[in-house]
This record gives sequence, C-alpha cells and structure tokens, in this order.
Amino acid sequence: MQTFSSIIDAFGGYTKFAQAVGIDKLGTVSAWKTRDSIPSSYWQRVVDAASEAGIDGVSLEALAMAAANKRTSNFPLEQSISSEPV
Repeated sequence: MQTFSSIIDAFGGYTKFAQAVGIDKLGTVSAWKTRDSIPSSYWQRVVDAASEAGIDGVSLEALAMAAANKRTSNFPLEQSISSEPV
C-alpha cells in the first residue's frame, strides 16, 4: 500500500476505517482520505487495527513510506531544482 488513501480503502472505506481506528467523526477520516494523509499520532492505532482486521501491508514502515511518497510527489525534482545558473 503506497498511499494513505489506499490504506483507508483497505479497511473497506472511511466509515469502516473510522470504526476500526476509534475515530468518532467520519468527517475527520473523510478529510484524511481527501488529503491522502493520516496524522502520525494515529499511525500505531492504524497498524493495530489493520493487524486485528487481518489487513496485510500496514506497518509503521508502510505509513512512513506513504508519507515520504506524498512529500516527493508534491515536489517533483524538475520543479524543485532550477536549471538557471545562479
């Protein structure tokens, strides 16, 4: 799983994800899915809930990779480095 959105989808959508992780407000998880982001303070809960639900591929390392992939996809190399001499 390479995105936070795909991790939420692995639970069967944001409603089931919210229930599994113990989030009362569905709007919170809906916003996370839209932003493709899960706050790191929830990562352990996500990993534990995935383990309990038998969802493979959800680990702290997978969440860290999703965060890293998101950062690099928001700042493509060709846009972050100017080809103009300084």
